[in-house]
Amino acid sequence: MCGIVAYTGSADATPILLKGLKSLEYRGYDSAGVAIQTALGTMEVLKTAGRVEELDALVAESDITGHTGIGHTRWATHGVVNRQNSHPHVSCDGEVALVHNGIVENYLELRTELAADGHTLLSDTDTEAIVHLIEMNMRAGQSLEDALLRAAGRLKGAGTFVVSARNEPGKIVGMRTGNAGGIVVGHIDDGNMMASDLLAVLPYTNKVVYLDSGEQAIITNASVIYRNGDGDVIDKEIIISDRSAESAELGAFPHFMLKEIHEQAERVASAMRGRVDFETGSLNLPEIPFTDEQIRNFDQVVLVGMGTSLHSAMMGATLIESFARIPAKAENASEFRYKNPVLNENTLVISVTQSGETADTLAAMEGAAAQNAKQLAVVEIDGSQATRMADGSLLVRAGLEVAVASTKTMTNTVVCLYMLAIHLASIRGTMSQEARKAAVSDLASLPGGIGSLISQEQTYKAIAERLVTRHHLLYLGRGFMFPAAMEGALKMKEIAYIHAEGYAAGEMKHGVNALISEDMPTIALAPAGPLHEKMVSNLNEVKARGGQVIAIVTEGDEIVPSIVDEVIELPAASEALSAIFSLVPMQLLAYYTAVALKQDPDKPRNLAKTVTVE
Repeated sequence: MCGIVAYTGSADATPILLKGLKSLEYRGYDSAGVAIQTALGTMEVLKTAGRVEELDALVAESDITGHTGIGHTRWATHGVVNRQNSHPHVSCDGEVALVHNGIVENYLELRTELAADGHTLLSDTDTEAIVHLIEMNMRAGQSLEDALLRAAGRLKGAGTFVVSARNEPGKIVGMRTGNAGGIVVGHIDDGNMMASDLLAVLPYTNKVVYLDSGEQAIITNASVIYRNGDGDVIDKEIIISDRSAESAELGAFPHFMLKEIHEQAERVASAMRGRVDFETGSLNLPEIPFTDEQIRNFDQVVLVGMGTSLHSAMMGATLIESFARIPAKAENASEFRYKNPVLNENTLVISVTQSGETADTLAAMEGAAAQNAKQLAVVEIDGSQATRMADGSLLVRAGLEVAVASTKTMTNTVVCLYMLAIHLASIRGTMSQEARKAAVSDLASLPGGIGSLISQEQTYKAIAERLVTRHHLLYLGRGFMFPAAMEGALKMKEIAYIHAEGYAAGEMKHGVNALISEDMPTIALAPAGPLHEKMVSNLNEVKARGGQVIAIVTEGDEIVPSIVDEVIELPAASEALSAIFSLVPMQLLAYYTAVALKQDPDKPRNLAKTVTVE
């Protein structure tokens, strides 16, 4: 997850930027850089495809000083890891420097347009297009803040931007669109600063403001001005941080679960960094240790997991079977270890585990090893027991997850399994080049789509307030949406303590119809796709029996809203990506229901984050 630090004031900006970047190293990165407005009126940029200490050495050698600057640590999503792809990016005339966190979904279109207008783009990134748009707007007479506002309006996808211009000395502008990561503004007596994390600001001030989507902060040595998406000046409340480590980690959020839900737009970009080439529609997964011949010889794939990891595995099995055409199934690890499964050297066993230390999953891996199966761990924690037992590991890069109920880890895990399915299909020749490119290109919409869903929090709050009086809930889905429905029900059980069942909608006539009544609301996953018509029929069954239905649909659906009681809209997407999108509103529904019931969503009773005993 990219890190951003910016400072303007009476002190030398360079050591402040470097200290801030070092405090953000825990977020993970592959390159680092700074841009400094010097006393001579120049914009000096130093960056390296390496660690912050290497950047520190470059700065020491150059002896660059100045009172205004921006810094960045990058995780690559567009373009390989090298100096020219590192941030900050600078305009053709060297006037404007920009750092950015997020994915620009329409960057290829913008790069083509800019090249036709005579701009020379030196990197392979999506970010560089933004700085050239800002340059064009400033040449047309716009201020830095207006130029950024207009440029952001051209971009598709959520993002965080911090920009500085040589001809507007002492000024830095930050802006947030969607929910691709936050900006915290630090109010300092002798200057001001911005960062993507409170930890970078706390050494200098405890007076902070968090930008909401569409807002700008314009900082100088003596002032901070906030504007909305229309460019109008707005008031923002200054928060006094208590400087505790926990409050620094929580930032503006009341609970870790909510913070981690909000981080998902950034984290899915982290999962794709260095692995996805959107320009060619190809994937690079060097972590997969198997030869092409071994992959072609796989005759079955078994995915094992527990709880949320099992639901991720169920989605992964459907993806692998659909894309790579290998028989695939998901198994509960605690049952798999005792069922005497049939495995061999042509079986791929994929263990899905956030911690890499789940006892039942490790036992299942031992059993797979005893039958010579090939093994891959899809895991967050590198160096965990699962990574040591498997032949290879695909790290999900969700970052530290404090809340017991998994949110961002599941989203990133499914994204990784999606990429793995495409990788296997490419080697086995089961996807056409056009289909592969389309599937890869679809990934670019995830950060922006997740951000747009998170921005609808008032909708989820209102529904949650009506769910608190209910004791039972039914979640329905078909195809990819069935495991998503199971996950939605699990979240409600885990943190709100409301009994909920995730059910395959096609099985309603085989038992669950007996439970439907006005006292048992149904949350139905019914986005556009090949099973949409089937789901409409199922929803009519629920309504015919007096059931209340809250439907999660694709935006623009005109059929389901006419049947059900309430609707939550997802961005238009493929069936697989719609399943990923659907996780977000269900997480927030569970969260706000738990909060309304005065439960602690971070620490549900009787549960632990990692289960290391049987």
